[in-house]
Amino acid sequence: MKLRAVANFCRRMGVGLQAGVDILRVLETETRNGDQRHRKVMQSVVDDVRQGCTLSKAMFNAKGHFPPLLIQMIHASELGGRMDSTFLYMANYYDDLYQTRSFFLQRITWPVIQLVLAIGVIGLAILIQGLLASSPNGPSYDATSLGLTGINGFVIYIGVVSGVAIFFTALVFGIWKNWFNCHRVLMPLVQRIPGLGTALSTLGLSRLSMTMSMLLNAGVDARGSTKQAFLATGNYYYIGGMDRALKSIEQGQAFGDALDAAAVFPNDFLEAVRLGELSGTETESLDHLAWEYRERAKSALNFIATLASVAIWIFVMGLIAFMVIRLAMQYINMIYSLIP
Repeated sequence: MKLRAVANFCRRMGVGLQAGVDILRVLETETRNGDQRHRKVMQSVVDDVRQGCTLSKAMFNAKGHFPPLLIQMIHASELGGRMDSTFLYMANYYDDLYQTRSFFLQRITWPVIQLVLAIGVIGLAILIQGLLASSPNGPSYDATSLGLTGINGFVIYIGVVSGVAIFFTALVFGIWKNWFNCHRVLMPLVQRIPGLGTALSTLGLSRLSMTMSMLLNAGVDARGSTKQAFLATGNYYYIGGMDRALKSIEQGQAFGDALDAAAVFPNDFLEAVRLGELSGTETESLDHLAWEYRERAKSALNFIATLASVAIWIFVMGLIAFMVIRLAMQYINMIYSLIP
């Protein structure tokens, strides 16, 4: 599902369930919303639920139509009994993600256009120099100083640029789609990058806080609450500390100490959890943390979008400056060679 579509789906589900409408009626209403594929999928979800499947299992059976994170959060809400709140929370989450992506695309559109124009100008210079060559076998002036001259140089240049573009496109797409389960390896590394790691951390902490609050409020046992909360983060850096936290829970430790044992959470988050335990307001504190970290994540994601656009712009300016300097040096060397 596209981000806007999944946000609207979550909001409709959340509002309907919050109003006390039976879940089957809400799901049946969804069979008349969205595009044809969504309506068909929702009909299969309705059929699965009628046959006794949980909603999360029915969504999982839809074979990739719903985001995995949404399915995990709905599974946790089924254990905790706050499905309406979860749907509304995820609606806001996907709305934030959609707005951040739109902001990101707006910021990088012009730098990317500049990059394409710069690459195009270089290729055009190679092509024109080949077309204006006095003879096919004659000396050819290297206008770009890249060692590529004439028609053959233009073909090589286009081939290299296309290859690099295809490689990076495939790389980004593969990371986005989690090919070869790469998130498990990359997430712990990305987590340590200032700015980007902050955004991923705050989003994960927000989901963990909400899930744990929901499950504890429903009376789910400590071990089950902790495990589902870790999985709901969708962040393999945090999930990597789950076994240590569960072992601490099994030894009778408090939630704050168990999360500390995971060795993946920031101190301010741990202190807030411990303070909630001491005051007897764990669920309220976790609800507040979920809201607070979601707001932090929005700011961090906007910062990343700005940083990416600046990085692309600097790369373009660097490429243009490199070409100008190389051309200038060629002219200077040519002038010096003419001086007796």
